[in-house]
Amino acid sequence: MKTINATIYQDLGLRSLSSRAHFSAIAVSMRNILALSASVLAAITIITLFMWAAGMEIGMYVGASVWGIGFIFLGLAIDNDGRAALIQSINGVALLALAILQNSVSTDFLIGSGVLLALWAAIVLFERLSDQV
Repeated sequence: MKTINATIYQDLGLRSLSSRAHFSAIAVSMRNILALSASVLAAITIITLFMWAAGMEIGMYVGASVWGIGFIFLGLAIDNDGRAALIQSINGVALLALAILQNSVSTDFLIGSGVLLALWAAIVLFERLSDQV
């Protein structure tokens, strides 16, 4: 029985260099997509929990929590400088105002404070997850 060996020439040098560049770009973009998905999911979860709490009869307890979180944001604004301090102080005052409105006018203002807190949580989570190498 006779066998014929055929060698196939493959130029792996150029292909591996170009494929490495594509795979590293895909890995970085997939990491950012997963970070964005996790942060959006966390924001949706927080908003859903605040909407659920607005429908229950625990408005004054959640209002007190939002009031405390507003003071936390004001404390963070004192520690920071520049634009971050301005944004945190505006958010702290807005949370305090929403807590007062929620206790005196309607518990539906709880949803607004939930949206503010969800935005902060999503931004912080995205920054933390996208910086991971």
